[in-house]
Amino acid sequence: MYGTLYLQSSYSMLKNTIPLPVLIENAKKGNYDFIALSDEQLHGMLHLFKHAEKHHIKPILGLKVSVNYTLGQTGFLVFVKNNVGYQNILKISLLKSKNELTYEALVKYQEGLIFVTSGQDTIINQLILNKQSDQALSIMIEFKQKFESFYLGLSLDTFDMEVIVAPKLKELAKQVNLKYLPIHETSYLIEDDKVAYEALRKIDDDSHQMPEDAHYQFMDKDTLIKHFSDYKEVFTNLDEMVNLVNFKWVAPVFDMPKYEIKGTSSKAYLKSLAIKGLKKRLEGTQKTHHIYQERLLYELSVIHDMGFDHYFLIVFDFVRYAKTHDILVGPGRGSAAGSLVSYCLGITDVDPIEYDLLFERFLNPERITMPDIDLDFPDNKRDEVISYVKEKYGKDHMISIITFGTFAVRSSIRDIARVMKIDIQRVNAIIKRVLNDQVDTKDQETVRLLEVAKKIEGLPRHTGTHAAGMILAEQDLSQYIPLLENQDGFYQSQFEASDLESLGLLKIDFLGIRNLQIIHDVIELIKLENPKFQLNQIPLDDTKTYDLLSQARSEGVFQLESNGMKNVLRKLKPNTFEDIIALLALFRPGPMDHIDEYIERRNGKPYEIIHPQLTDILKPTYGIIIYQEQIMRIANEFAGYTLAQADLLRRGISKKNLEILEKERLRFIEKCAAKNYSKDIAETIYDLIVKFANYGFNRSHSVAYSLVAYQMAYLKANHFQKFMTVLLSNSMGNVKTTYEYITDLRRHHIDVLPPDINKSTDTFILKDNQIILPLLSIKSIGKAQVQKIIDARADTPFKDFHDFKMRLKNVINDKNIEMLIHSGALDSFKLNHHTMIENKDASHAGYELYITDFKLQEHEEYGFRDLALNEKEAIGFNLVYHPLQMYQAYIKEHKLQTIEDLNTQKQIRFLGFITHKKIIKTKQGKPMVFITIDDGQHQIEATLFTQTYLDYESLLDEQIKMFDIKENVFKEKKTYVVDKIFTIEKVSG
Repeated sequence: MYGTLYLQSSYSMLKNTIPLPVLIENAKKGNYDFIALSDEQLHGMLHLFKHAEKHHIKPILGLKVSVNYTLGQTGFLVFVKNNVGYQNILKISLLKSKNELTYEALVKYQEGLIFVTSGQDTIINQLILNKQSDQALSIMIEFKQKFESFYLGLSLDTFDMEVIVAPKLKELAKQVNLKYLPIHETSYLIEDDKVAYEALRKIDDDSHQMPEDAHYQFMDKDTLIKHFSDYKEVFTNLDEMVNLVNFKWVAPVFDMPKYEIKGTSSKAYLKSLAIKGLKKRLEGTQKTHHIYQERLLYELSVIHDMGFDHYFLIVFDFVRYAKTHDILVGPGRGSAAGSLVSYCLGITDVDPIEYDLLFERFLNPERITMPDIDLDFPDNKRDEVISYVKEKYGKDHMISIITFGTFAVRSSIRDIARVMKIDIQRVNAIIKRVLNDQVDTKDQETVRLLEVAKKIEGLPRHTGTHAAGMILAEQDLSQYIPLLENQDGFYQSQFEASDLESLGLLKIDFLGIRNLQIIHDVIELIKLENPKFQLNQIPLDDTKTYDLLSQARSEGVFQLESNGMKNVLRKLKPNTFEDIIALLALFRPGPMDHIDEYIERRNGKPYEIIHPQLTDILKPTYGIIIYQEQIMRIANEFAGYTLAQADLLRRGISKKNLEILEKERLRFIEKCAAKNYSKDIAETIYDLIVKFANYGFNRSHSVAYSLVAYQMAYLKANHFQKFMTVLLSNSMGNVKTTYEYITDLRRHHIDVLPPDINKSTDTFILKDNQIILPLLSIKSIGKAQVQKIIDARADTPFKDFHDFKMRLKNVINDKNIEMLIHSGALDSFKLNHHTMIENKDASHAGYELYITDFKLQEHEEYGFRDLALNEKEAIGFNLVYHPLQMYQAYIKEHKLQTIEDLNTQKQIRFLGFITHKKIIKTKQGKPMVFITIDDGQHQIEATLFTQTYLDYESLLDEQIKMFDIKENVFKEKKTYVVDKIFTIEKVSG
């Protein structure tokens, strides 16, 4: 047998540059008889067996481990012999992930495993190097006694290993009748990759030093024979070791957990729940009952025939848990909203029949795949739902999913540059040139940097956790697949999502959505005044809501708050729920090209539908195919496909495979001919389907997310102050967004007040139709300190500045007090800021009690400009002392306008200051700049073209200026251009 041990792949993150498929391919080309993988964890296990089978080479699964032994550490390569060994390596791998792996555990779980000392980092080799051969011998004897299958690893990777250790190891091994095997630490493919490997190790540990004489490149069979020519017996010994291995990975069959039911079957219980739910859903409506009943029975039969009764009951159970524990559940997501059973069980809140959603888009009886119900929960309550499911089904039956972060272009360049100690400013310039394909090939340092960075690009860098996916199984997963344990004590797969799905494991996505938390908190505020308020009872034809959307006042509204979306809202002026559904489906790359045509047709532009038979399908979207379900309807109603066949057609066409396209074309024409349609019309309609198949959006998802968007817009339109209060609390820490929301409130003449030491908490507060900033918005004061302030305040407000300092002297420092003063939080003490600053020293608190007739020494208040600067430092923006307040008389005298006047005028002159600027180069290499201007109430983005920029470059600072800007239309979009900038007379504060 020829090959070597200590082969690793790039799954040994930051220790190896060889992707696993490349390693196996080269092992085959190098005439290896086997591939023994011993990565730091078992991430690559599935790919080992998959690619080994492809290349007809024997796979051996192993793991590199290190454990504490006597006063140091010693390393082993652990290989799987049989099924028992596989179970044990899973245990060892899990213990390793928890940093709980011990020498004793290796001994305990040794059955079915082969142990090989790992060369340079084993205690035996280190003792030999230190001329302590007797101790090395005694440890060999102990390992031989402790481990049933034990070999020594013979490494020749460095001069010391080859000249000092190897001969002595051979001699000692003979004394105790131990066999030794060829060890070659394989970390990069060819010698040219050595620099990349060394850089990779330094990214992980800047102090790492590779032995100068070490060579860890891959060796083929001939090179190995030559390398171990003085120890030819290692390959005979290797025959014995490899022949011990008879483990072959066979993918287990996983089942869904069984939902516990007493006295009946899962089929009967699911049916009874669904029928009961349908009655509740239809109660008090004018909907045609028999249509719903037929659809429900059909769905139930498909669900049962596909074996998914328990799946629906499991999801129903944890959704019910959430809804009965004050956890808002999203109305639906993805194709699951097309299921009437889901709607009746309360899993979704979208009526699939009312919105013409198709069950087959979700669960296709002709395409056996796992159902995919994704659930949205408030991001602060998601973990509570997951914990409920974990407790119900067991820690070993519900796991999270690992992800692998890889080196991207930017990160690989930055990491290698850090190792090469290249200045960060130079690195930024290099990255910019790389992205613009303008690399200077004469710059040797840049060329070397990019050569090395290219070699690590795409390699795994670190692990993470899938944002939403959880795996649920009837089996104890720790017995079947390798797991890790995270810091929260939750098990995680060592395989990523695609690998787990290939094993047939059930993935459920539990998504944490900030917007649901906002909706929940707004509802709680509403219920303080109206306890009977129900979100699911709000009308979908509310005039105030559509007015808000038509005016694009959609800041903070889910899916509708981007500038691009606002532009479309202004043009579309939605007035029905269907408008929102279509907008969410169209506002994506590709379909976006049809938005203007859609709006024009909606507003009366004539259009023709390609065939009368398609009128009912395409009329709601004005002849444009927007949804995937429309494609399915066309195939079903025009060509006679079943809906299940129509879904397969849609999937096939969307792959854009020419062979599939032509095959489906013939089938479509045949089915149309059977319904007496001409070949010409059949081909025309098929071409239309092909054209829109890539653009078509999942209508089920669009309806569900449109409902969330509408709900938020409704709450904003009808409960504006409450909505904005919650929105501000959820934007804490983002100064720019907070200021934009406060500006929006001011436009509505709602006062936003500075923090108040006796009223503020850690969130924004709505009180007496005014919104008060939280203490948490003040710089230098953290959440723990805010809580201590609240606790100290309790039910007794701070009566004055002395009392405040006295009660908080052990909670806050002088810097905190300074920021509290500048923010306005202590204004209720009726002292000016300058006086409080001069008397801020908290360590003096209490001295006043011992001084008769004590009185603070008062100081003249700071000027307006200083107050403004201090306030901005404390909270990040100006709330009370806005710079433009100094210029109100000037604005009135010169009859200046505001940014808001651009709603009715195409050119304005106003006072403002620049909050942001971005300079770019045109295609001709000339400069132009984009700036954001604030007028105290509103902000606007405007452009300075090259000549204007050159004329006014010196004025682009943060000082107050007078701006002339005018409307400009670019690519049919309204933009604004700066025409002139003026300095103004100074006005003292």
